[in-house]
Amino acid sequence: MTRFLSIALILLMSLVNAGWAMEFSAEQTTRIGKRTMTGKIYFQPDRWRVEMVSAEGPKISINRLDKAVTWVLLPNRSYVELPLRIDQVPRVGPRIEGEIARKRLGTEVIGGLATEKYEVTVESEKEREILYQWVAPDIKFAVKTASADGQWESIYSSVTLGPQKPQLFELPAGYTKAPLPQ
Repeated sequence: MTRFLSIALILLMSLVNAGWAMEFSAEQTTRIGKRTMTGKIYFQPDRWRVEMVSAEGPKISINRLDKAVTWVLLPNRSYVELPLRIDQVPRVGPRIEGEIARKRLGTEVIGGLATEKYEVTVESEKEREILYQWVAPDIKFAVKTASADGQWESIYSSVTLGPQKPQLFELPAGYTKAPLPQ
């Protein structure tokens, strides 16, 4: 856990030090394989809330870097607490953690925003990965990120920059902690 907190702190500091400490809300579409989910994301540099709609019903998670935790809200007014995984951190800044190479490929319009498309090589302890990233240069925001092999993508639209309500990132009143499923 100490190692995770160190990585999380380094990530948070790199976002803030890079001048990328903006807050925003946006519509989000995520595709993994053939499965697509849509919803809303509310973001602050050290916490974010994702409200997705899927075939199984609504899915809400509150993710807190400062506590190294993800709370998954359940329909019965309970929640499950899970350790935050570093791969859950949204890749919306103009730079990607672990980036070792970046090549500009051109320009495209994504969701009505002019973007610059990049091929980005990212390296972690486990592997090297090639990603594509579409950055809106005027707001320094990655509107779209996708794996080069086409296995997944994340797209943001209707991006609204500005402060987010603090209560979005807290457990709602009246929710009780549920045990982890076995």
